[in-house]
Amino acid sequence: MSSIGEYLTDKEVMLILGARFRARRLDRNLSINALAEKTGLNFKTIIGVESGADVKFSSIIKVTRALGMVGSFEALLPDTLPGNEAFSSRGTLRMRAYKTQSRKG
Repeated sequence: MSSIGEYLTDKEVMLILGARFRARRLDRNLSINALAEKTGLNFKTIIGVESGADVKFSSIIKVTRALGMVGSFEALLPDTLPGNEAFSSRGTLRMRAYKTQSRKG
């Protein structure tokens, strides 16, 4: 299989991931219809996921869960912040980013 790297376009990454989803489904001996039933998604959505179409993230999560791979997201986005709080390099709690509103008048 192809390797995913920063040099690939979004479409190329989606095509590779789609092929990997298809391979996992086939490894688990599931038909598209069986995976659709297991996820609650329709046949066309499963085809879209496997062909690298731009599908909803919730669909990816449902397919990943049905294939027993939802724990893989932990490696993708580990929780590295202590107590879910972000600290600055000075050790102080960072404030949330917010929009400033321009004042006319």
